[in-house]
Amino acid sequence: MLRQLSEAPNTPLVLGFGGLIPFFAGAFALALGGPAAQFALTALPIYAAVILSFLAGGRWTTEIVLRADAPRSGVLILAILLSLSSWLAVLLQAWNRPDMPANLELAGWGVLIAGFVIQYLWDRGAVRGGTLPRWYLPLRLVLTLGAVISLGAALAIRAL
Repeated sequence: MLRQLSEAPNTPLVLGFGGLIPFFAGAFALALGGPAAQFALTALPIYAAVILSFLAGGRWTTEIVLRADAPRSGVLILAILLSLSSWLAVLLQAWNRPDMPANLELAGWGVLIAGFVIQYLWDRGAVRGGTLPRWYLPLRLVLTLGAVISLGAALAIRAL
């Protein structure tokens, strides 16, 4: 798998790994507490939602480009559902109040984590099916792990 990652063009590698910085910084800021945590409490889920929507939009675009005459409805619908789920996650966190019967903030973190895992599994299938290049799978794995670990840390910090 590492050999396949070494086959990746430099630009996706640099941009992908650079895209992990806000995930790690957000989780770290939440752990610090204080004003940094308050900023990260808003910034991290919004950033995660933007990235998840970006990934889903990429799959929408790939489907349109590869199957211009007859795009598969399931692919387009899943892309939209992933984008909407990330938006819902941010809304859950914004609507969270102490008097709510459930902790909507924690649910929002969970929705984001689930979205990244689903996106990875979907991308894995596309790589194995020849739709996406081989080097994309190890890159997506590393980036997904970085995002999920950061969001999982945020969830754990906020659950304490």
